[in-house]
Amino acid sequence: MQARLKRLKMESIPDSIPKVVFLHIPKTAGMSLRGLFVKNYREGKHFNTELGSGMIENWGKCLSRIKKMSGDELRQYLIFKGHMPFGLHEVLPFPVEYITFLRDPVQRAVSHYKMLCRNKIIPSDHLIDSAQTDWNLAKYPELGYSFDNCQTRTLAGVGTDLPFGACSGKHLQMAMENLDRHFKFVGLTEQFDLSLMLLGRVCGWKWHFYVPDNVSANGSFSISPDLVEAIRRLNRFDFELYRHAQERFQRQADHYGWGLKAEHHLYSLGNRLHQQLHIWGHRVKHRLGIERRKAMIAGLRLEAERRV
Repeated sequence: MQARLKRLKMESIPDSIPKVVFLHIPKTAGMSLRGLFVKNYREGKHFNTELGSGMIENWGKCLSRIKKMSGDELRQYLIFKGHMPFGLHEVLPFPVEYITFLRDPVQRAVSHYKMLCRNKIIPSDHLIDSAQTDWNLAKYPELGYSFDNCQTRTLAGVGTDLPFGACSGKHLQMAMENLDRHFKFVGLTEQFDLSLMLLGRVCGWKWHFYVPDNVSANGSFSISPDLVEAIRRLNRFDFELYRHAQERFQRQADHYGWGLKAEHHLYSLGNRLHQQLHIWGHRVKHRLGIERRKAMIAGLRLEAERRV
């Protein structure tokens, strides 16, 4: 598809070329992917949902905006990406190819919780009580949605419509069927670099190095082992979905054999060097900034002394 796009010099994308929908599930490395999407899809406009911390209430507004757009307006976009439940293809009058990434359910939920605390969306001392029906999360629906089989809900297309704790085997089946029928690619956060190499084989992505973005720091707060175990039990459907995605991912990787493994090894080596150079460059810029400030302060002091 990308080779065909490069031959086209037009403001709108032909209807025969599928729109790419990147369904970004929170804390599955979507922010690290953001720049890679820009680099790999330069030929068409990108529609970003940009829901921010108000993901639940803002998605409805975003979907309403898309529905109001004319066919000519929608035709200009090649990529639709961001936090959203499955189902955008039912609104777009064009063929659609979905891409998403899944992550270990407990690691994803804990990482999201830490991010919300770090950004002060949730007080770090808020008591999460798994003994209560809603885990004491009624005031924080975004975290409740994240804790309760978020990946299954998202791929089933039910999102936040289900009350906390209402996710069931029916929704798991819906999520698996949607994944198998509609998703051209499903990557794994834990195998991010290999996922990028597979994207090259499946979707025509080129080599572009990256620096991890929006990675949750450890912070000064922690989650009790009992709560982690409660999250594990609650997310039993997400674990089934994740295993299903792992099996699919492994079949794709096995299909490309040793060539993919060699490419993955070379890419990982190059990207580690790229990330290290990025760190060094950041430190040099920081140091130069300090030196410039020192020189400026010294100059101001000297000028003040001369005036005295």
